[in-house]
Amino acid sequence: MSAVPGSWLFGSPGGLFGSLVPTGTDVSALSLFLVFGGLLLLTRSWLAILRLLRSSPGTQVKWVIAVIAIWLVPLLLAPPLFSRDVFSYAAQGEMVSRHIDPYRYGPGVLGATPFNNLAGSLWANTPSPYGPVFLALDGVTTTLSGHHVLADVLLLRLVALVGLALVVASLPTLARSAGVDPAQAVLLGAGSPLILLTGIGGAHNDVLMVGLLVAGLAIARRFGTGPGIALCAAAAAVKAPAFLAVAVLGWNWPGREASIGARVLGTLRAGGIGIATLAALSWVSGLGWKWIQDLFVGASVFRSTTPVDAAAHVVTGVLRLAGSSISLGTVTSVTHVAGLVVFLALGVILVVYSPRLGANRALGLILLALALLGPILWPWYLLWGLVVLSSQAVEPRLRTGIIVVTVAGSLLGTTGVTRIGEAVAQAGLFSDTMMAIGLVAIGLMPLVRSSSRRAGEPGTAQPRPEKVDVV
Repeated sequence: MSAVPGSWLFGSPGGLFGSLVPTGTDVSALSLFLVFGGLLLLTRSWLAILRLLRSSPGTQVKWVIAVIAIWLVPLLLAPPLFSRDVFSYAAQGEMVSRHIDPYRYGPGVLGATPFNNLAGSLWANTPSPYGPVFLALDGVTTTLSGHHVLADVLLLRLVALVGLALVVASLPTLARSAGVDPAQAVLLGAGSPLILLTGIGGAHNDVLMVGLLVAGLAIARRFGTGPGIALCAAAAAVKAPAFLAVAVLGWNWPGREASIGARVLGTLRAGGIGIATLAALSWVSGLGWKWIQDLFVGASVFRSTTPVDAAAHVVTGVLRLAGSSISLGTVTSVTHVAGLVVFLALGVILVVYSPRLGANRALGLILLALALLGPILWPWYLLWGLVVLSSQAVEPRLRTGIIVVTVAGSLLGTTGVTRIGEAVAQAGLFSDTMMAIGLVAIGLMPLVRSSSRRAGEPGTAQPRPEKVDVV
């Protein structure tokens, strides 16, 4: 439960129903055990069902949707998980509803209100980097909530749920076109611990962005490239990275055997549709184009799990061992530029070869590269590429890569390694030992044990495994 007063309906000091934990109770070790125990159980269940689906191709998608719905129930009731971003969304929605320009001011302009207090100081004076579609919708949710911050947060979580519904509805179309089992694609992309915990649990607008994005890709597949490009541009009006889909779809618009000239014209045509769509949405929202100038405001926030920043620390350490006095800030600036250069080179290569590689697969790889090589990385950024790639995972190697990145983002990225270390250090030796024993037990014990006779024994028609993990 959150320790920020008033941050949820229950379980936090000052909540509507009060705290569920007695004042003065030290729950750091217990909290870590419950969080990581839950993560392990959810991850193991997800992996077990993925194995079952691979052994039973053709499973109806509705059964996967039912499993995801069951997993969603506690997340819809829980306070915002692993991030306070949704409180910043609510504060920006309050600004929009009060006709305060979110592209000029940060939530701090609201003063001592629950919207600003719960958003925290990190983004208090930072303008919004989000597109006009999301902020216009954000303002509507604030108005519908009656300007009550917790009601607003609940509505924003429902907005994320709409994005997840778009993902579930769109992935089967993309999967069938790529020769991937639809049920596996839906579970891999829409039922992963990463999208459930950070996307719905954290109520991040990345889920709405990626939902509109894959819906645009599905529309392009079924009804034509033009309408699909327009919907992908609408996704970019939530968060800008989705506009990369416009370039990829435009390059592939003329067909597999088209000339370079035809592809350039197709890309320009797609860009025109995309820009016209953004212009229309910016005008209708009344928020204009000023969001473009705020796209990189988050890059000033250091994140220890950002690969380019981690590389800067390693390089700085090596240089200092060699006697150099170069500062970390200088090296970080260089690694940020290097990451951008590598991304641009890789992106161009993937676009050029996308007719052979597949447009959707190339787009997924480009978006994943942007998240990993960008100046800032939050775990939910990985969803941009992972959700798209989940519908393209024909080869075991790609599917394994998606699973590895998903699990790493879920178990390491969501909770923050630094904060975990601090909590463990404060818990004490006995608490840490008991917590470790409990987590190992959760990780090793089978979810359900099913005994069966070995092949060749009387009464056995077919060989079956001795133990199967299921939900």
